[in-house]
Amino acid sequence: MLKAYKVVQVRLIFTPVTVLPVGSSPPVYFYGKAFKFSPSHREEVDGVDIFAPAPVIDMFMLNRHLRANNARMGDIFCLKDVRDIVQLVPQFGVRMDDWLTSNNSLEIPDTFYLNNFADKENFHAILSYQ
Repeated sequence: MLKAYKVVQVRLIFTPVTVLPVGSSPPVYFYGKAFKFSPSHREEVDGVDIFAPAPVIDMFMLNRHLRANNARMGDIFCLKDVRDIVQLVPQFGVRMDDWLTSNNSLEIPDTFYLNNFADKENFHAILSYQ
């Protein structure tokens, strides 16, 4: 089970052009497209609604965070607030679409798995409740 953390796909890294005192460095920001944890796998523990991994596969499902008009939700974040880098795996279903390639696999699908098996640090951080 996992409390809601922000998962974003980095699209652009930038630094505003400003005049700073000598010896200081400007902050670094990035624009990212947001994901949210799938509401299809939730559990209630001690009266709190929390996300749970998908049965059998034991990975959390993520959906793109969309506006009412189906445009992808994005925002600007400070790069120093990034906690970890994670792998997203597209949910293929029974058969993978023929048009899906390694170049567009993070652009076309709207549902992904959060790969908590990529390294031991992610595994222990994400699934430490087991």
